[in-house]
Amino acid sequence: MKTKVIIMMMSIMLGFGAMTQSYAQDTHTNVEKNLSRKARRELRKKERIAADQYMFQSAKAALKDGNWVLESNRLITKWGNTIPVDSNTNFVELQNGTAYMQLAFAGHNGPNGMGGITLKGKPTQIKMSTDKNGDVYYQMSVIGNALTADIIVRLGNGDNYASAQVNAITNGARLQFAGQLVPASDSTVYRSGMDF
Repeated sequence: MKTKVIIMMMSIMLGFGAMTQSYAQDTHTNVEKNLSRKARRELRKKERIAADQYMFQSAKAALKDGNWVLESNRLITKWGNTIPVDSNTNFVELQNGTAYMQLAFAGHNGPNGMGGITLKGKPTQIKMSTDKNGDVYYQMSVIGNALTADIIVRLGNGDNYASAQVNAITNGARLQFAGQLVPASDSTVYRSGMDF
């Protein structure tokens, strides 16, 4: 008898909890339904702008901190050709005082074992500035065993989309990485263990 009462009380409590949660979800949905189509569009636009601004501030703070990764989904050659690439394996990174640049092309051979090359070096002459439009520029020279280059990162105002132009000092080669700039702690890139 006692166990039946306990089971009945538990089922009532669980049912009440489910109704409360369902009611909370329904009220948020009803609020959106009560808004006009134009008001819903404005609400979504404001939410998107707020999220983009948060991502911009996070990327800007990562640049100031010196621990960031530009996860590139496009490479742009010095002739203007655009090459779509995987953002998990193509990136420019500055972490703990070491700069990395990695290229990886699926289906090709390369020294890093991923169809490309991974280069590292020590950054020097780091400068950060903001222009009148709010765009952030981050410049550094990187010197390593196989990499001697000037790197200019441009973070556009309003979101975390950025580009990094890598200008090799030794042979005049130029390559631009374009993608999302994120703090190194939030990055999902895979760096090859074979770097030069």
